[in-house]
Amino acid sequence: MPNLIVVLRCNPPSLRLMGTTLREETIKKLDDKVFTVTTTSHSPKQEPPKFQYQANPPHWCMDVQKQYCDHLGRSMILLCVIEALEAEDWKLKGSHSVTHNSFAWKSADAGMDTTRLFFTRA
Repeated sequence: MPNLIVVLRCNPPSLRLMGTTLREETIKKLDDKVFTVTTTSHSPKQEPPKFQYQANPPHWCMDVQKQYCDHLGRSMILLCVIEALEAEDWKLKGSHSVTHNSFAWKSADAGMDTTRLFFTRA
Protein backbone atom coordinates (compact mmCIF):
# COMPACT_ATOMS: atom_id res chain seq x y z
CA MET A 1 0.00 0.00 0.00
CA PRO A 2 1.67 3.28 -1.10
CA ASN A 3 1.95 6.13 1.36
CA LEU A 4 2.46 9.87 0.94
CA ILE A 5 3.38 12.53 3.50
CA VAL A 6 2.72 16.22 2.87
CA VAL A 7 4.65 18.71 5.03
CA LEU A 8 3.60 22.38 5.08
CA ARG A 9 5.84 24.81 6.98
CA CYS A 10 4.84 28.44 7.43
CA ASN A 11 6.05 31.27 7.32
CA PRO A 12 7.16 31.66 4.52
CA PRO A 13 5.21 28.69 3.12
CA SER A 14 7.18 25.63 2.15
CA LEU A 15 5.62 22.39 0.85
CA ARG A 16 7.20 18.93 0.68
CA LEU A 17 5.52 15.85 -0.85
CA MET A 18 7.36 12.68 0.21
CA GLY A 19 6.59 9.09 -0.56
CA THR A 20 5.44 7.40 -3.72
CA THR A 21 5.36 9.04 -7.14
CA LEU A 22 2.63 11.46 -8.20
CA ARG A 23 1.11 12.22 -11.58
CA GLU A 24 2.44 15.24 -13.44
CA GLU A 25 -1.11 16.64 -13.70
CA THR A 26 -1.37 16.64 -9.90
CA ILE A 27 1.90 18.56 -9.56
CA LYS A 28 0.77 21.02 -12.26
CA LYS A 29 -2.56 21.54 -10.50
CA LEU A 30 -0.72 22.30 -7.26
CA ASP A 31 1.72 24.61 -9.09
CA ASP A 32 -1.22 26.63 -10.39
CA LYS A 33 -3.18 26.84 -7.12
CA VAL A 34 -0.81 27.09 -4.15
CA PHE A 35 0.73 30.46 -5.00
CA THR A 36 -2.69 32.07 -5.50
CA VAL A 37 -4.06 31.23 -2.03
CA THR A 38 -1.34 32.76 0.15
CA THR A 39 -2.43 35.68 2.33
CA THR A 40 0.10 38.15 0.92
CA SER A 41 -0.83 39.72 -2.40
CA HIS A 42 1.62 38.85 -5.12
CA SER A 43 2.97 40.98 -7.91
CA PRO A 44 1.90 40.06 -11.45
CA LYS A 45 5.55 40.59 -12.44
CA GLN A 46 6.67 37.94 -9.96
CA GLU A 47 7.15 34.50 -11.44
CA PRO A 48 5.11 32.00 -9.38
CA PRO A 49 7.18 29.24 -7.78
CA LYS A 50 6.92 25.71 -9.14
CA PHE A 51 7.40 22.33 -7.53
CA GLN A 52 10.87 20.92 -8.04
CA TYR A 53 11.85 17.28 -7.79
CA GLN A 54 14.66 16.51 -5.35
CA ALA A 55 16.43 13.19 -5.80
CA ASN A 56 17.91 12.65 -2.33
CA PRO A 57 15.63 11.77 -0.61
CA PRO A 58 13.14 11.57 -3.49
CA HIS A 59 10.43 14.20 -2.99
CA TRP A 60 8.73 17.24 -4.52
CA CYS A 61 9.29 20.63 -2.91
CA MET A 62 8.08 24.21 -3.30
CA ASP A 63 9.30 27.23 -1.36
CA VAL A 64 7.03 30.27 -1.66
CA GLN A 65 9.47 33.01 -0.68
CA LYS A 66 8.35 36.55 0.20
CA GLN A 67 4.83 35.34 0.97
CA TYR A 68 2.91 35.03 4.22
CA CYS A 69 0.03 32.81 5.26
CA ASP A 70 -2.28 33.50 8.16
CA HIS A 71 -4.44 30.64 9.42
CA LEU A 72 -6.95 31.05 6.60
CA GLY A 73 -4.16 30.97 3.99
CA ARG A 74 -2.68 27.84 5.56
CA SER A 75 -6.09 26.18 5.51
CA MET A 76 -6.53 27.14 1.84
CA ILE A 77 -3.15 25.64 0.91
CA LEU A 78 -3.99 22.42 2.74
CA LEU A 79 -7.42 22.31 1.08
CA CYS A 80 -5.78 22.67 -2.37
CA VAL A 81 -3.41 19.82 -1.54
CA ILE A 82 -6.17 17.55 -0.21
CA GLU A 83 -8.42 18.18 -3.24
CA ALA A 84 -5.58 17.55 -5.72
CA LEU A 85 -4.55 14.32 -4.01
CA GLU A 86 -8.10 13.03 -3.56
CA ALA A 87 -8.57 13.47 -7.33
CA GLU A 88 -5.69 10.97 -7.66
CA ASP A 89 -7.46 8.54 -5.26
CA TRP A 90 -5.34 9.33 -2.21
CA LYS A 91 -7.17 9.10 1.11
CA LEU A 92 -6.27 11.31 4.08
CA LYS A 93 -5.54 9.03 7.04
CA GLY A 94 -4.15 11.43 9.62
CA SER A 95 -2.62 14.80 10.36
CA HIS A 96 -0.23 16.39 12.81
CA SER A 97 0.44 20.05 13.50
CA VAL A 98 2.96 21.78 15.76
CA THR A 99 3.80 25.41 16.45
CA HIS A 100 7.49 26.10 17.04
CA ASN A 101 7.57 27.95 20.35
CA SER A 102 9.61 31.13 20.14
CA PHE A 103 9.91 31.35 23.94
CA ALA A 104 11.39 27.93 24.64
CA TRP A 105 14.54 28.18 22.54
CA LYS A 106 16.25 30.51 20.13
CA SER A 107 16.02 28.96 16.71
CA ALA A 108 15.53 29.90 13.09
CA ASP A 109 12.26 27.94 13.32
CA ALA A 110 10.84 30.06 16.16
CA GLY A 111 7.43 31.43 15.27
CA MET A 112 6.89 28.91 12.46
CA ASP A 113 4.47 26.05 12.39
CA THR A 114 4.49 22.69 10.65
CA THR A 115 1.52 20.64 9.51
CA ARG A 116 1.87 17.08 8.23
CA LEU A 117 -0.80 15.21 6.32
CA PHE A 118 -0.60 11.42 5.92
CA PHE A 119 -2.19 9.85 2.86
CA THR A 120 -2.59 6.27 1.67
CA ARG A 121 -3.85 4.67 -1.52
CA ALA A 122 -5.14 1.11 -1.84
